[in-house]
Amino acid sequence: MKYVAIFMALLVVAAGVLGIYTYANTRLAVVSVSVEMVSAAQRESEFLSWQSAMDHDAVAGTPFTDELPGSADDYSFFTYTFRLKNGGLIDAEMVEIQPVPVNGDVLAYSTTDAAAVNANNVIPAGSERNLWSVVLTSARNQSALATARSFKITYYIWGIPRSITAACK
Repeated sequence: MKYVAIFMALLVVAAGVLGIYTYANTRLAVVSVSVEMVSAAQRESEFLSWQSAMDHDAVAGTPFTDELPGSADDYSFFTYTFRLKNGGLIDAEMVEIQPVPVNGDVLAYSTTDAAAVNANNVIPAGSERNLWSVVLTSARNQSALATARSFKITYYIWGIPRSITAACK
């Protein structure tokens, strides 16, 4: 009976350690952030589809203004690539990256595939994955400071919402 009690005590301690480890690692970490700037004129068909979506209030991303006036020459796409790491034992689900808008930003969406804007992004336990945030902004923001932004990364682990902030400088 004494051995069973010792075994049960060790089992409870092991479960407690596993629970603490799981809880302590239930957050994502930003491994790296990179940015690529492309003139909207180089992606004119994509720009025109976003312009049409804004005209019809059918934007699948996050609009920061009510309209998108002008031509593709007046805008640029900034694509931010985030390398995120999930060091925990539970998958991070519904991961979304939202920029904090700066003056001149028109809209943002969190994928490079416009057809999958509302896709469920999952970062499996113990792995790393690239996710994107694309910002359409005014061409007047073409300075080195234009790429410096803050981002809010939201996700769910065990159905509990969590968020972290990241910056690109």
